[in-house]
Amino acid sequence: MVKKIFLLLTLTASAVFAAVPGEIPGATAHKLNWIDCSPMFLGKADPEVHKDIPEIRAIVFLMTRAGDTPRIIAMLENIRQQYKGKVLISIITPDNVSDAETLRKRFPDMRLRLAVDMERKLTPEYMKDTIMLFPMAFLMDRSGMIRWRGEAVDLPEAVEKMVQNKLPLDVQKKITPMLYTMQQHMRDGNMYKAQSHAMQILAVDPGNPQAVRMAVFAAESRNRPTEAWNIVAAELKKAPDSPRLYFTALDLVLRHHECRRFLGSLIAEFARHPFPPAIRCAFADTLLNSFPFEVDAVLGAKNILAGTPMPINAQPEQLAMLLAVRARLNYALGDLKAAEADMSEALQYLNVSGSRTQIMQAEKQLNFYRALLKHLEQEKR
Repeated sequence: MVKKIFLLLTLTASAVFAAVPGEIPGATAHKLNWIDCSPMFLGKADPEVHKDIPEIRAIVFLMTRAGDTPRIIAMLENIRQQYKGKVLISIITPDNVSDAETLRKRFPDMRLRLAVDMERKLTPEYMKDTIMLFPMAFLMDRSGMIRWRGEAVDLPEAVEKMVQNKLPLDVQKKITPMLYTMQQHMRDGNMYKAQSHAMQILAVDPGNPQAVRMAVFAAESRNRPTEAWNIVAAELKKAPDSPRLYFTALDLVLRHHECRRFLGSLIAEFARHPFPPAIRCAFADTLLNSFPFEVDAVLGAKNILAGTPMPINAQPEQLAMLLAVRARLNYALGDLKAAEADMSEALQYLNVSGSRTQIMQAEKQLNFYRALLKHLEQEKR
């Protein structure tokens, strides 16, 4: 039976409730129903009482039946595993309890904390002064102060920056009202003003993910893909160590024939940066899956993986990912035996600690290679 824990949540006292960077959510009490997990305290952490609370807490407001929910949960699980002991993550939903329970059942491997906003008051208070975008995420420090808020898809980057102390609070405070104005213009259908505000935000916070998306969307909505490319390329020059910008540029190349000529230089620029193995693998995987008949993409993936050695003391899932992408590369290069060997090893790692979904996908890929090998062997006889 699903355990239900009711918690009367009291946040640190303040004259005005605010869930924006630089502010501490104020005096309010709301009933949260924590589904099959222990509650996560959301106020100021007491050094004596809350010794187990890490420096960073992430709160994600989520609609349980939204189409992108599986992808968001997978992303949050990756954050949880990558930053064990450093980040605590909770999902809060304004949906009803039965929806939350169904979510738990749909994702039995999920180790994220999950709560229902029973009175549906906490959600609008956190979402105050922003367009009601779900899923929305917030980062809180031990003092209970909000250090960042934004679309949940941008949470991994924000967490990484906060861990590295590269998320300046003064910048976040400055751009928060600017982002709201930008979103208002988008909602009103004024793409010109939305793009103008996006560029103003990028001048303050180079590479800001929401502003980049808006600027690109606005340019594309006016059928100007090259302008969109130039915007992303300019941000890459200002923030060349941002993996997300490379993926944004790659997506533009994929969707617009006019941007195809930039693929080779984009791959070369990405390859020369010492990104972590997981990011390099993801980029190579995108090249192999999204550009199956592009020589530049296959050879680019080969170059990227050649510069991505097996990480020392890596988690089994990381090793499995590298091997699975390498298997796809070998398949693209026509070496089925190498592809089968890599995928077989990847499955061994996943059998140690992978999820059921990951194992099933790996088995499907491995069986594909084996079926082809068997067929070719029979033809030789």
